[in-house]
Amino acid sequence: MELTVHDLVYLKSKDQIEYFGDYPGWMDEDEMAQGIAVVRRMKVEDGKVAIGFRGDNRSKRFAAITTISNIRRVIRPFDVLAKSYPKTHVRSLNYIEKVLDGLKWGIGGSVGFSMGTGINVCHENSDIDIIMYCEKLQELDQLKPILSKLRTSEHRVDVQVEILGVGAVVLADYLEHASFIVRTSTGPILLEKESLVYKG
Repeated sequence: MELTVHDLVYLKSKDQIEYFGDYPGWMDEDEMAQGIAVVRRMKVEDGKVAIGFRGDNRSKRFAAITTISNIRRVIRPFDVLAKSYPKTHVRSLNYIEKVLDGLKWGIGGSVGFSMGTGINVCHENSDIDIIMYCEKLQELDQLKPILSKLRTSEHRVDVQVEILGVGAVVLADYLEHASFIVRTSTGPILLEKESLVYKG
């Protein structure tokens, strides 16, 4: 089973997880944490994957590791586009869909979780976390007009771009600053744009 960061996963058993520290009580009470988690960006070997559980507010986050064999269902960020948009975000998402037409993208965060699981955790002011997919870092330079259009959405839009074999970049950081952070499976890397030498 191939898993990538941001994937929503349904576990066969919540008992088959490993973690450090104390197990929070809300994990047994909150509907969102009942065997549903999100794949985290962390390198794990031996048939295991890093996951994160979320509760009904930002203070409820719990990191764990489980075996890939404990996962019974996967929903990827672009899979949720086939679902109905939350009523609170219909106009924004219809607009975003037109702006990103022809590109590979999906939805993460609370809006993506709500669409993927049917458990509504977003509210009318929730940001929309867009995940885009590119093959090469230099492709991001072509996305400046896209970012400008997304900023006119009724809801705030955050765009993270997953670059094949590299990691993830916050699009606004890459386009608007001299340096930017690449989030990799082994940790964040700060890069200076002037130092980049593109190949291919």
